Amino acid sequence: MKALEELNRELERRIDLVADQQERFELGDLVSPFGASQWGLGPAASKVYGVQSGLSIGGYGEALFQSQAGSPDEFDLLRAVLYFGYHFDDHWVFNSELEFEHAGEETGVEFAYLDWLGSDALNARAGLVLLPMGFLNELHEPTTFLGATRPETERRILPTTWREGGVGLFGDAGPISYRTYVLNGFDATGFSDAGLRGGRQNGSEALAEDLAFVGRVDWTDTPGLLVGGSLYRGDSGQGEAGLGDTAVSIYEAHGEWRWRGFRARGLFARAEVDDVAALDAFLGVGPADSVGEELAGGYLEAGYDVASLFCEEGGLSITPFARYETLDTQHDVPAGFVEDAANELDILTLGIDVKPIEQLVFKIDLQDFDDGPDRLNLSLGFAF
Repeated sequence: MKALEELNRELERRIDLVADQQERFELGDLVSPFGASQWGLGPAASKVYGVQSGLSIGGYGEALFQSQAGSPDEFDLLRAVLYFGYHFDDHWVFNSELEFEHAGEETGVEFAYLDWLGSDALNARAGLVLLPMGFLNELHEPTTFLGATRPETERRILPTTWREGGVGLFGDAGPISYRTYVLNGFDATGFSDAGLRGGRQNGSEALAEDLAFVGRVDWTDTPGLLVGGSLYRGDSGQGEAGLGDTAVSIYEAHGEWRWRGFRARGLFARAEVDDVAALDAFLGVGPADSVGEELAGGYLEAGYDVASLFCEEGGLSITPFARYETLDTQHDVPAGFVEDAANELDILTLGIDVKPIEQLVFKIDLQDFDDGPDRLNLSLGFAF
């Protein structure tokens, strides 16, 4: 009996310790409040910068129903994403994005990097990084952009989501924000007549015989206005016998204006690829399937949150919008090849985004393709 009493007292002591620890531990310390974007990332991806120390968890997801003339209707759980970050101290931060695409059919690490935070003006980053080009490559959470699908210009010319292994600097210098990296280049053997998307290496045993540079600057001093541009330059032959340097240059300019319930965006992108004749010979492509020596595209979109007219407290958002996009992934091809008209797109998108709260969005839009079947898209998205 005496031994049982001593054991009981020990168990009670341990239960009290666990209870005390449980009181100090709150899940909210890990899943911190939804805040503002930082350093070009989305609100959920930026959460680790808002905690003083320790672990941070966030995430987002989106699902799409698509109906297209001549094709079966399709539902796809496009993405389910978790962010894990760790704030070591005032200077060192780890951040990562783990992504499950198409209901788990594809999995991957979207980014995983280590930051050294020195000051607002000068910070350093190394690891698997998102290239700072366009609107959506860094800022692609579904609550941050209009439309159920991403613009084709930011899929084919700026191949969102595009990440490579690299190291660089970022910060805010007065009215200018900047991000710049040196990283492994494209693998040109993945290029096609449809664009540069297949040349991404995504940090998976990536060839790094050829390196590249990317830099971005934005003017952010005027509230509601963002104007900037980015440049990418690097070889992509990766030492492959039979290929030249296959240098790739991408230029991109963008602007966004938000005023009360109104929002508008514009983006223009252009890419140039060298040694395409040698690349085509290496790939053995047909006369209409050449990789483009020049690729060009852009879009303009505008929307107005009509709920802002009667919902002063915020939260609810109802935004009809329109987007016009034009692009050509074979704007120019080598002598002896011809352009395929299917790679020249003009798309008008009309739709509406509804947010019952800031972290949830429901979208519906109709896409009118100038030379192709139209699409009806319905999606839902969330971020936390």
